[in-house]
Amino acid sequence: MLVLEGVYKYFSSSGTDRLVLENINLRVKSGEFVCLVGPSGCGKSTLLSIIAGLEKADRGRVYKDGKEITAAGPDRVVMFQEAALFPWLKVIENVEYGLKIAGIPKEVRREKALRYLKMVHLSRFADSYPHQLSGGMRQRVALARALAVDSDVLLMDEPFAALDAQTRYLLHRQLQEIWQVTGKTIVFVTHSVEEAVLLADRVVVMAANPGRIKKQFAIQLSRPRHLKNVDLAFLAGEILRELEEEVAKVARAEYDGEWSPEEDVFLPAPNSNMGDGI
Repeated sequence: MLVLEGVYKYFSSSGTDRLVLENINLRVKSGEFVCLVGPSGCGKSTLLSIIAGLEKADRGRVYKDGKEITAAGPDRVVMFQEAALFPWLKVIENVEYGLKIAGIPKEVRREKALRYLKMVHLSRFADSYPHQLSGGMRQRVALARALAVDSDVLLMDEPFAALDAQTRYLLHRQLQEIWQVTGKTIVFVTHSVEEAVLLADRVVVMAANPGRIKKQFAIQLSRPRHLKNVDLAFLAGEILRELEEEVAKVARAEYDGEWSPEEDVFLPAPNSNMGDGI
């Protein structure tokens, strides 16, 4: 479904061009759930914006179903870290908004909006306003709004990062269920390796400075998945080891080379005889 070929992206600052993305080649199959992970500043969100058509690659091309992506379109919808709901509209009206812009008749869009609110378990809050909801509930409204447009591709940019652990757990379960029911193609950006392994069919690890694909991991675990699963923890550990070098590289750059990882500063070595003589 999605094909990225030789994608490069530069950002200009103070008269100089900085290479943000370097030679990104990626294929995402129809119905696949792909997570992008990597250190801060490696270009994950920029890459998502290029797929969405909100940014243009300086070199290379992006295709969907064989057609080049040159602008944003209704076949790709983006869900951001912030819910970005209209505070003056009720929940049901927020979910209907994209359908209204598309010219869908009122009766049809109301039926679709209610269906997706039911899917995220918010039917009884249809007539509430965003300020009357918790942060997690607002994100569920944003998810319902994204689903209601019924696009082929759902692009998610750290949508659960600002939520507490319990709310994230609930949304992880719901997203897995919704993805299995709808069969949508999802590209999901996250800093959390555990979240990526929990959700994805494939995890793409990105290197930093400039951003490029370092390694890809196929996640062949049965669903539904749970964070307590030993196999999930093992895979997350493998991916974290790939990321350690990139995180250290970014940290050294930010601290002018003076940063170094601290090793075993809290837990003593097993042969240290700590506590002897007490």
